[in-house]
Amino acid sequence: MTCLGIATMAIIMFVVMRNMYHNRKKNIAIVLFGIILFAGALGLMRAQAPIIGDVLWMKAMLTHHSIAILTSKRADIQDHKVKKLAEDIIKAQEREIAEMKAMIKRLENNE
Repeated sequence: MTCLGIATMAIIMFVVMRNMYHNRKKNIAIVLFGIILFAGALGLMRAQAPIIGDVLWMKAMLTHHSIAILTSKRADIQDHKVKKLAEDIIKAQEREIAEMKAMIKRLENNE
């Protein structure tokens, strides 16, 4: 996922700021690098290769859960039912993060 973000940002930054880059060869290299990195990362992600094990999966999920918490905390929610849902999501995600951290610690210490 990180490589997808890097590749996308490289292309976006080049397109938005291409007037800053005057070297044609470097421009081509930046665009090709972005395209190749994006295609490679997307291919690996879609194929689920390399195989993601327990610890790597949980580490990725920590970020995913943290984003859900941050989004829920920062949302300007007015409806009381939606606000309750956001609060429940925060509690559940925080509980799951603590559980995953404990599991990661246990698995890393046993390996």
